[in-house]
Amino acid sequence: MSNTQKKNVPELRFPGFEGEWEEKSISSFLKESKIKGSNGSHAKKLTVKLWGKGVVPKKETFKGSDNTQYYKRKAGQLMYGKLDFLNCAFGIVPDSLNNYESTIDSPSFDFINGDSKFLLERIKLKSFYKKFGDIANGSRKAKRINQDTFLSLPVFAPKYDEQLRIGEFFSKLDRQIELQKQKLELLQQQKKGYMQKIFSQELRFKDENGEDYPHWENSKIEKYLKERNERSDKGQMLSVTINSGIIKFSELDRKDNSSKNKSNYKVVRKNDIAYNSMRMWQGASGKSNYNGIVSPAYTVLYPTQNTSSLFIGYKFKTHRMIHKFKINSQGLTSDTWNLKYKQLKNINIDIPVLEEQEKIGDFFKKMDILISKQKIKIEILEKEKQSFLQKMFL
Repeated sequence: MSNTQKKNVPELRFPGFEGEWEEKSISSFLKESKIKGSNGSHAKKLTVKLWGKGVVPKKETFKGSDNTQYYKRKAGQLMYGKLDFLNCAFGIVPDSLNNYESTIDSPSFDFINGDSKFLLERIKLKSFYKKFGDIANGSRKAKRINQDTFLSLPVFAPKYDEQLRIGEFFSKLDRQIELQKQKLELLQQQKKGYMQKIFSQELRFKDENGEDYPHWENSKIEKYLKERNERSDKGQMLSVTINSGIIKFSELDRKDNSSKNKSNYKVVRKNDIAYNSMRMWQGASGKSNYNGIVSPAYTVLYPTQNTSSLFIGYKFKTHRMIHKFKINSQGLTSDTWNLKYKQLKNINIDIPVLEEQEKIGDFFKKMDILISKQKIKIEILEKEKQSFLQKMFL
């Protein structure tokens, strides 16, 4: 690729292509398709996801009206959501959804010229769909871009051969990203399978002599975890999340609306377990890798002798334990359910000897490291794609 200083050319360009890009209307690429289909109660429906996530089958909570006209959509057509144009609701109909249907609120278009991948990537850029927000029709809450307006919108494009080259480049990059996402999904499914088998004791670790460890002991949680009630306003703020466990509050993309007076905040020490008392039934708990402080709304626990908090952290994420937390939470509705230590300590839990606890904890920690590395690979590829998009389009 080469840089160029001409006026209507991108910053990055494949070798062998010259000349300025031309401004064209979307109508030079697309023509609207209106093949009548069935009504709302019989149509196999599809929809366009936000943020360029593509065209997918529509999950329905009700059949739909017999009076609503649906239109057939063909594989390879471009679709957009009128109401979600400003949220990047664009996609190409996949082969698997050929002849699925949508209403006129999600119109479809046949390609009459140009490369489909090139155009799709171009209109998914903020510089396209956000730029034209001021011409959207409708109320503030229901702004929409109709078909005629969409087809009249301008884009800069090179000749077809260069469009094709750019489209192929991003298709290959997307395949790379998809492959890495599939690897991530496989790792996550493997972890899920091991969680089920190990914590149900279907799969057991052996000791250093190849012998079975003793049977797991069933006792109340208070035998293994005690409540920590130290208070302090000193230390970094921590937060307990459902998906990531305990993290530094500074890593959250969230404004700190807490009181300036943090004298009543609870102390968390490294290897403690902390949980959100009102979200424990959703899995909001984790083992802390940090010293810090948390909101008084949280419950902080420390492990007793011969208890691995790493093991407990994973054990608390199992479906069986989360179900126990749910049925033991106090409150009339899910909005008010609360699980304090007073209730938690009386819940029974199965636990192996310390050595097996440590092996189990280390095993899942290694799996989490692999999953984290895989997520980083995907993030790097997606950032690279965004960089290329900014430099290869006008």
